Amino acid sequence: MAPEIADEIRADGVRGIAAAPIGASKRRLTIGMPQSDLLLMAAWSAIGIATATNYGNYSASSVVLVTLGVFLLTVTITRRLVPNGARNSAMNGRWLGVGTAILAAVALPAGVYGSGADLYSSRLLTAAAALIVATWLILRLPKARGAAYVVVAIMTVAGIAMLLASPKPVIDVWYMLQAAGHGLSHGHNIYTLKWTGDIPGEVSNRFVYLPGSAVLLWPFHILFGDVRYGLLAAMAITGVLLIRVSKKSESALLACLFLLYPRFLFGLEQSWVDPLSLLALCLTGYCVMRGRKGWAVVAFAVALSCKQYNWLIIPFAAMWSDFGWRRTTLSVGGASLFVLPWAVADVHAFVSGSFSYLFDSTPRLDSLSLYTTILRHGIDPGSSLTVVGIGSVIALSMWRLPRDTYGFFVGSAAVIAVYDLFNKLSYYNAWSFAGGLALFAVVFGRASQVALEEGAESLDLVEERTS
Repeated sequence: MAPEIADEIRADGVRGIAAAPIGASKRRLTIGMPQSDLLLMAAWSAIGIATATNYGNYSASSVVLVTLGVFLLTVTITRRLVPNGARNSAMNGRWLGVGTAILAAVALPAGVYGSGADLYSSRLLTAAAALIVATWLILRLPKARGAAYVVVAIMTVAGIAMLLASPKPVIDVWYMLQAAGHGLSHGHNIYTLKWTGDIPGEVSNRFVYLPGSAVLLWPFHILFGDVRYGLLAAMAITGVLLIRVSKKSESALLACLFLLYPRFLFGLEQSWVDPLSLLALCLTGYCVMRGRKGWAVVAFAVALSCKQYNWLIIPFAAMWSDFGWRRTTLSVGGASLFVLPWAVADVHAFVSGSFSYLFDSTPRLDSLSLYTTILRHGIDPGSSLTVVGIGSVIALSMWRLPRDTYGFFVGSAAVIAVYDLFNKLSYYNAWSFAGGLALFAVVFGRASQVALEEGAESLDLVEERTS
């Protein structure tokens, strides 16, 4: 085989997704291995139904389901399962995911504080989006990618309707982010602001996220008077990125499940900032796969500047062969420099909001975690349980996962899910973040495997022509 032809195929057919040369033994080992989609989609479904059943609050059945989800993620790691590609898609879990989306849209509609026609419009649009995905997959209709973009548009309109139905949610997070946007407009330190939402027992005296969340949502507070429009934009952009990543039309429809996670718009209504983190991490993977690794460094730095537990993902970025420890170091440095002015301005206020709150908060009996189950039996396990769980899953992932984009997202999903399982304050937003990462692993993994298989077929064809 002519070397220049092989090099061209590796550059154009695989294009940064499968960085290693594709030899015959490599093709046999990768393409012939068991597939992971079914387990990952089962984990996504179990976590989604668990968090939607009781709006992310504790129940015995929900704890069983999230524990099952964590177990399935762990099995995916220990068995070294590779993503589904073009040749092995019969049992890839797509029906499980679509069934979960339809069940959630019909039986578990979103919206707690809203009312009126806008709320019902939001729910009907969500159900319509789920049915579109199911119809295109079942009937194998043409132009599936176009249908996927339509679903993103429908869910965006559904999100707007949800915000109109619930203009002032009764939750401290919304008041905190609104106050942060107002404070930034007037040059105030977001960590020293005071606000009131007339919500008994809720936080009203400190900003509990990293400053990137406030800064990213600030323009939407200026333009629309509500930071949640920024979260909606993040959701829609993430959906578009996942569709663009998908190599096959069917995968583009599966990417829509990101927006059809059970009670997805409930998270929007509540103002939780996790969609910002998911967008930044999705953009990191997208930029890496497109060969724009400088922008990937920026995107990962943005993720690290938004929320504290995103820093748990750093080991997986460092082991990612197409990203690596040097770029990870640059991202960590960039995020640290961005956060530094707020830390210097008032160290006590910054530490109190960003860190002390997480460690000093009293454990609550409504947290959806095994930690709460143990607590309900009269034992407070403390932070040691969380530390051991996180350390174990990181070590296991380093040992067993492939060092590629798929491995990055599987490991990230697993470490966040384990953190949620053993944390004293785990609710809908934290679990939906883990579920989103699991779906990223499916979408990015399928794209990687399809490119690998197409590259292998191209090399085989060249070998036949040049032999």
